[in-house]
Amino acid sequence: MNTLSQNLTGNQLVRSMLLFFGAFMFAFLVNTVIMHEAGHAFGGVLFGCKLKELYINPFGTGGWYSECPSPLTMGSTGKVIQGMGGTIFGLPISIAFTLLLWRKRRPILLPVLMSAYVAFIGNFLGVLDSVQNYPGFIFDYGWLLHIGVPSFVIWVIGIASLVIGIILINLLIPLAGIGITEPFWKVLLLHLSTWPPYLLIRLLYQVSAGVKISGPLSFFIFGIILATLTAVFFRPILKIASRFTNTQHVLPSARAVWLGFGLGAGLTVVIALSVPIWFPQ
Repeated sequence: MNTLSQNLTGNQLVRSMLLFFGAFMFAFLVNTVIMHEAGHAFGGVLFGCKLKELYINPFGTGGWYSECPSPLTMGSTGKVIQGMGGTIFGLPISIAFTLLLWRKRRPILLPVLMSAYVAFIGNFLGVLDSVQNYPGFIFDYGWLLHIGVPSFVIWVIGIASLVIGIILINLLIPLAGIGITEPFWKVLLLHLSTWPPYLLIRLLYQVSAGVKISGPLSFFIFGIILATLTAVFFRPILKIASRFTNTQHVLPSARAVWLGFGLGAGLTVVIALSVPIWFPQ
């Protein structure tokens, strides 16, 4: 791990983008897909459901299949805990992963350090999707709306998640070699190597599977907007954060780059091939 004394070259920027994309995909799959859906299933198990199957294809809609007691036996509390289980159980674990390694911020640890970031942005997307689909299809935060929680409270949670996510990812950017003196376009390119390429691959995957693309297309556009918004706040966030914590920008080693990219790409391929794409009917 070498501290940089000058701005990134073109080849170094490509390496940083590979590292960021791989780390993002690994963190996304583990935290926003696997743990989130497992949290839903665990919430149901606590109230008597028997888990039969998890749907965790990264390019489909996450879900689970459980045999549950009757609504009267499970009760409204049980349905809310199951419906909100991905957030209730998954989000704190993702945050813990990041916090436990925060003092040891190194490029090679980015796949785990991104845990809280993807969980917070995923939480914002969960709010957005839940509110848009309620009451036609109730899931995640839709269950809070279902029991009478005001929508503005849900939106406050979502906006707070978005802000925290933007702060966290900008604090991690120096681990990919990007310092405060780098030009804006390099910062933007690094952010464009996270959500946008994943959402583009998801869009193409769903088109090839014959799935209606209106939802994935809007999420792809969101990914570009998120990357741009995050890049705009990079310097202000780093200037403020430098008063409390200082992460020197470092050039990731080849080992860190290929480990991060290999973990993300490898896990994506394994899950995509082993778990069929699924959409609720």
